[in-house]
Amino acid sequence: MQVASFIFCAFVLITLLITSLISPKYRYLGLLAASLLFYALQDVRYLIVLGALIVVTYVAGLSAQQHKKAAFIAGILINVLVLGYFKYIGFFSGGRLTSIFAPIGLSFYVFMAISYLADIYKGKIAAEKNFFKVALFLSFFPTVTSGPIERAGHLLPQFDEENMAKIRFDIDRIRDGFVRMLWGFVMKLVLADRISIMVGTVYDSPSKYSGSILALASILYTFQIYFDFAGYTHIVVGAGKVFGLEIIENFNTPYLSRSIAEFWRRWHMSLSSWLKDYLYIPLGGNRKGTVRKYINVMIVFMVSGLWHGAGINFIIWGGLHGLYQVIGAVLKPVREKTGRLLHLREGGSAGEAIISTLFTFCLVNFAWIFFRVTEFKDIIAVMKGLMHPQLINLMDGTVYTLGVEAPAVVLTFIGILGVIVVDILNYRGIRISEKIAGERLWIRWPVYIAAIMLIAVCGVWGQGYDSTSFIYANF
Repeated sequence: MQVASFIFCAFVLITLLITSLISPKYRYLGLLAASLLFYALQDVRYLIVLGALIVVTYVAGLSAQQHKKAAFIAGILINVLVLGYFKYIGFFSGGRLTSIFAPIGLSFYVFMAISYLADIYKGKIAAEKNFFKVALFLSFFPTVTSGPIERAGHLLPQFDEENMAKIRFDIDRIRDGFVRMLWGFVMKLVLADRISIMVGTVYDSPSKYSGSILALASILYTFQIYFDFAGYTHIVVGAGKVFGLEIIENFNTPYLSRSIAEFWRRWHMSLSSWLKDYLYIPLGGNRKGTVRKYINVMIVFMVSGLWHGAGINFIIWGGLHGLYQVIGAVLKPVREKTGRLLHLREGGSAGEAIISTLFTFCLVNFAWIFFRVTEFKDIIAVMKGLMHPQLINLMDGTVYTLGVEAPAVVLTFIGILGVIVVDILNYRGIRISEKIAGERLWIRWPVYIAAIMLIAVCGVWGQGYDSTSFIYANF
């Protein structure tokens, strides 16, 4: 079952209706049953892996509560080894070994399990004695395939009877949740999936295209991965709201960041905070001198790259972001003294803000090339091609030969501009969804219906078009 589908919406609605009939004391069991069914529908084998790690995490958590270090370490190691086998055995064995299958969402719920055990061992939270609540925490169906990487201290208490008893069958809340999901569908089905065709056409044969088309493909991919993952997050947060549960936000207008450091405070925020709390700080953070701080930063971002995928290109991507951070920190005194616009501070005049935002976007965009292009020969072809731009290719109709029909290309670029406008408004504290929800019935419902029709039509329109799974479901 694809998350970006009306079947998923129906699944959410049916689950809501059933769980609303269950006593608040046991409502979490209804959510657990739905979550296990949802995951089993992906592949029953996945459920076996998830179930085993739930048992390990639950038992290790109870032991960690008693400060049994051996059991705590064992729980962490088992989770890491399972992740390593299914995701990295081929990479570290040079392709000589392969896993039987790759459970979807494994990277996400393993990191959730690790943070759960670490927080217990550090005394930040108490071990959950109810096995089924731990199971729901790790398997909650909106988040299990692609996050966000929830924290036990945030999500687990929401399953308690006291919280469940406060949740009423509120039509306005349910409507707002589905509207949030609709926005996610627009980002995914209308935009990201069409952009993926254009990007794939170019990057499958990069040597055939000029530097201008390669540059366009890199920019399009920058938006594709944002629309894809942010779209998923909107769907997840919206689904949580339908149930009266709060799922943490994962994005906050990342491409309006004025520095790489700010970008990582706004992009995949649940992963960024996880890496900071459970890797960067335990490594020593910035407490052991400047050189050690830079080494720790590089380690964290290399791990971030490896977490995203078992490939050298992902490590390069992570290393680039680490290098960006280190160079930014090294040049900070120079920037503050000279005021040069090499890598501007956050703040300043409007002109400075625009320049620093564009510069940061270019850095992020360049790094995404290594994230998307997996073959070394193709990376070389892209780099060589970028050195020879032919701007005429942007105006001679080549854009309409990238696997998507002309009307869909126009729709895509209009959609990109639309999302940019929405993000700018959000950045300034203006929420379009709230504005629409505050309008009268005869205004807001035509907007909702138009969005549904757009999603329904664009879900099947276009030569060679097919809805694909979320990019981050692969990680």
